[in-house]
Amino acid sequence: MRGTPDAYPFPTFPAPLRFAIGLAAVSTVFGVTALAGAPIDDAGKFLLLGIAVLASAWFAGTGPALSATVLGAVLGTFEHGGQLRSEAVVSIHLALFIIQGLLLTAVVSELRAARRASDEQARVAHAARREGDAANRMKDEFLATVSHELRTPLNAVLGWVHLLRTGKLDRDTSTRGLETIERNVKLQARLTGDLLDVSKALTGQLQVDPHPTALGEAASQAVAAVESAARAKGVTMNVSITESPAIVLGDQGRLRQIAWHLLSNAIKFTPRGGTVSLSVGVGRGSATLVVRDSGSGIDPKFLPRIFGRFTQADSSPTRTTGGLGVGLALVRELVELHGGDIEARNREDGAGAVFTARFPLQPASLLGPDPFSERPIARSTTPAPLDGVRVLVLDHDDDGRELLRTVLQQRGAVVQTVASIAEALESLEAWRPDVLVREAGSAEHGSYALFGKIRTLDADRGGRIPALTLTAFDPIDGRLGQLIAQAQRDVPKPIEPATLTSEVARLAGRERRRAQQ
Repeated sequence: MRGTPDAYPFPTFPAPLRFAIGLAAVSTVFGVTALAGAPIDDAGKFLLLGIAVLASAWFAGTGPALSATVLGAVLGTFEHGGQLRSEAVVSIHLALFIIQGLLLTAVVSELRAARRASDEQARVAHAARREGDAANRMKDEFLATVSHELRTPLNAVLGWVHLLRTGKLDRDTSTRGLETIERNVKLQARLTGDLLDVSKALTGQLQVDPHPTALGEAASQAVAAVESAARAKGVTMNVSITESPAIVLGDQGRLRQIAWHLLSNAIKFTPRGGTVSLSVGVGRGSATLVVRDSGSGIDPKFLPRIFGRFTQADSSPTRTTGGLGVGLALVRELVELHGGDIEARNREDGAGAVFTARFPLQPASLLGPDPFSERPIARSTTPAPLDGVRVLVLDHDDDGRELLRTVLQQRGAVVQTVASIAEALESLEAWRPDVLVREAGSAEHGSYALFGKIRTLDADRGGRIPALTLTAFDPIDGRLGQLIAQAQRDVPKPIEPATLTSEVARLAGRERRRAQQ
């Protein structure tokens, strides 16, 4: 009975007992007045009956109180041996008693409902306060984790830069130091990329660009990306990709990201000398990606929360494994955006974990050249020549301008740098560059308006200059889609010199002329 409109202070009492309490209260009033005799007149009797009804409503509930009101009215009417009393005073008293009983019952019922609502609101507020406290603790822990994870690669970078600047290192040590710097910079870029993707997922802006894609090819690329980490830790990689094409409708870059996160996670939790296996197969209308490791497995208590955002089985400062706690959450988001599902479990022998991602299988006939799909950026190790190409660089950051100038000049380009849109427009008309390269990190992305202004210029004033944008934002970000679409090429940062050179050459027409030679 708790939580119902007829709730009362003693919910364990059965209904017959509660009704008996109400009737007994009324009967007691008539018994007391009969014994007392003259000292209690009719007005006092009906006052006592009102108190009995009030007590019944408070201790027994609404139903017993109404029953007590009816019984009191009947007994009051047929008092004195069942003879109907016709005095006007008694009739008025009876009418007032009935009204009083109904009002008292209604008031007690409303008071009790208000108390229940107040208790429920207090419980909700307490639960919300506890959730808020937990969220604040999680936020503090996550910020501490982010700070640690971002500082770790910076420590290696700054340390090796200091050693290299001394000029006292031999050739092999210098080479090893440069490799360490490159590896840690890529790690930090990957961490910041994950944070950006999680931010998009939280705001519902994480998207994929689906095309018929071979799941095995994306998985192979992810394996190649983690092989060095596996070798460094002494972990053996076993790869099994079905010969039957596992075609899915997906974004190859995102599929590669899914496989990379699963493999990296497996390598991280696999001890030295262990094994990580990846397999791609087809069956029952699905293409499956399975990653197994020989680690200690997943704590059964943590298993239901393993795909939660910002969650880690061990988030203490003394944990033995790093990470932000967002990789698996991002994997789940990406898998679901591809129309698939993912599950995690421990191996039956208890030696490791198994992650299985399933995607809707598509006919192999769909895989073919797609003239409308954007081709991946070429990662050529032999940069195309830029001799004589005039490149205008727009970057608000001094270090960024200097880096782009140095990279392009080393490839033979003639470079002019500017720091504002006004300077860029002036250089377009006066200097007539072949390609415009700009960085998209300005506040509120206002400099994207530069492309709109360029389009308004005549061709002889630089209105048709090809443009290259260096951005930390995904080209499919809905907030910037219309602005980014105005650029002829959008390249994510951090950018490799070979990629930058190749893209500038392509926009300048050097790649096309070179292919025709």
